[in-house]
Amino acid sequence: MKRLYPIYINKKSPCYSKDHLGNSGCPAENDIPRFLHLVSLRRFEEAFYVLKETNPFSGGCGRFCDHPCETACNRAKFDMPVDIKALERFVADWGYNKGLKPRKYVDKNSGKNVAVIGSGPAGLSVAYFLAQYGVNVDVYEKHKTPGGLLVEGIPRYRYPMEIFDKELKFILDLGVKIYCNENVNKTKFYNFVSEYDAVVVATGAHKPFKLNIEGESLEGVHHGIEFLRKINIDGENPVREGETIGIIGGGYTAFDVARVAVKLKGIPTILYRRTMDEMTAHPGEVEESKKEGVKFEFLLQPVKIEKSTESNKLRVTFQKMKLGPVDDSGRRRPIPVKDDFRVFEFDKIVLAIGDEPDLHFVGEKFTIEYPKIICGDLPEEMTEKVFIAGDAASGAVEDTGMVVRAVGLARKTSNEILKFLNIKFKEDKKREIAYYNTLNLKYFEKSHRLIEEKLDFEDRKFNFNEIVKTVDEDTAVLFANRCFFCGICIQCDWCYRYSDGSIAKHEVEWEPEHDACFYTFVKDKINSSTFKSVEACPRSALSVIEEDSDNFDYVTQQYKSINELKGVDNDKE
Repeated sequence: MKRLYPIYINKKSPCYSKDHLGNSGCPAENDIPRFLHLVSLRRFEEAFYVLKETNPFSGGCGRFCDHPCETACNRAKFDMPVDIKALERFVADWGYNKGLKPRKYVDKNSGKNVAVIGSGPAGLSVAYFLAQYGVNVDVYEKHKTPGGLLVEGIPRYRYPMEIFDKELKFILDLGVKIYCNENVNKTKFYNFVSEYDAVVVATGAHKPFKLNIEGESLEGVHHGIEFLRKINIDGENPVREGETIGIIGGGYTAFDVARVAVKLKGIPTILYRRTMDEMTAHPGEVEESKKEGVKFEFLLQPVKIEKSTESNKLRVTFQKMKLGPVDDSGRRRPIPVKDDFRVFEFDKIVLAIGDEPDLHFVGEKFTIEYPKIICGDLPEEMTEKVFIAGDAASGAVEDTGMVVRAVGLARKTSNEILKFLNIKFKEDKKREIAYYNTLNLKYFEKSHRLIEEKLDFEDRKFNFNEIVKTVDEDTAVLFANRCFFCGICIQCDWCYRYSDGSIAKHEVEWEPEHDACFYTFVKDKINSSTFKSVEACPRSALSVIEEDSDNFDYVTQQYKSINELKGVDNDKE
């Protein structure tokens, strides 16, 4: 019979890991329990750098992220999920306000040069992760300002420009260079591949989908990102006071357009082919929009747009829909109701039905084998140098435009580039996941979530002031302590108390390093109580392994005899 050994070995928490079923918490894989425990200890600077290991846009994601981490949070099954998004925002703002600088993992220049095409969240993230390892990165942006979706498609009330400027500076401080007004064509792309050690295509998904219906090219019909770009970048006001605007779609872009239209004194209506429950936008977004004055019409599919000669407005004919069986998206499919149509008139129409990548500059023949893009028009010896990241890689899917997803894909791409360039980097170790049923819940009491302070609805009318406010230090510490800290040891001592002397405690400060061990198993005293200590751990930070386990090196590190603990040399005894 094989001998069993209790050991301390960290697990991943569901809030930032992907399980065997493909369910995902944080797409950027932010190390959430560690940064939250550091917040709970008031070690905000260390928390800032833990977040920056995986996400250069923590200030933005702490504001506009869809926070799938909170959906996956173990605490959601106990009472309410932890306020991860609000606490990420707090930590990012704290770090920027303190003027914290980025850290490099290597001091010397690698001598490798990489071109990144596109300066949106994916392109800038790839640049950030590569520059940390001494890679020289040049980013090429076709517009007059960098940022892509971050500055073009996200309204200022949600993501103030001053926060983006701080996040951009944090990246530039690593030595990243950005060249704007660089519209990359096939010739320039070929030159990049010839001149650089690697090239990254990170141009996002900005080519609007078409409805393929009569009238969608009429004057007065706009596309969502184009509409927001006019406001955010060009400083235009595309909405006249009292103007009616029909917004077709149910995602975040549709809501951003609608809420911006209200602020510009327009009268917006969102028209969606499913119901409110099937909208991809977060439910809280729906409620906020309603209170601000956005109107809604559901189960309607546009089939024709025409100019009314009587009112000079845009007349839109909609097919009435009903919900059928669940489709591939996990939502009920909209099905036309025969001979049932409705007609609406608007001054403007905005189509917010999604966007897709435009990769014409890489050549006529290409295939995406993520994280590579195989460009058939290039010489064979050059094709291995081309990589792809972000929404450009995945095309138009339900979460296109989700910044944290683009960041996560960018990190995977950058790791593959580092491998290609023969540059060593810190790789994540595969770990078990500390699911809810592995926790010992008797140690926890139920508590409520944080209620973030927001501008009153009257105070947010007709302006772009940031709506949600960052919490203060004391509030951050209080609500960070709601975290179960799943899968990591935080020196709570319950294992030590149950061990009947078989575990020795180290009087050391907690460290956020993976598998840092704060206790030692006493070889001479291992007994049944030692195994009870494993069960006693509130957060599943201990495991039991067999003697031939791949993790047996943890036993070597964590087990000592009494004499070894006393510092006695057994050979001289």
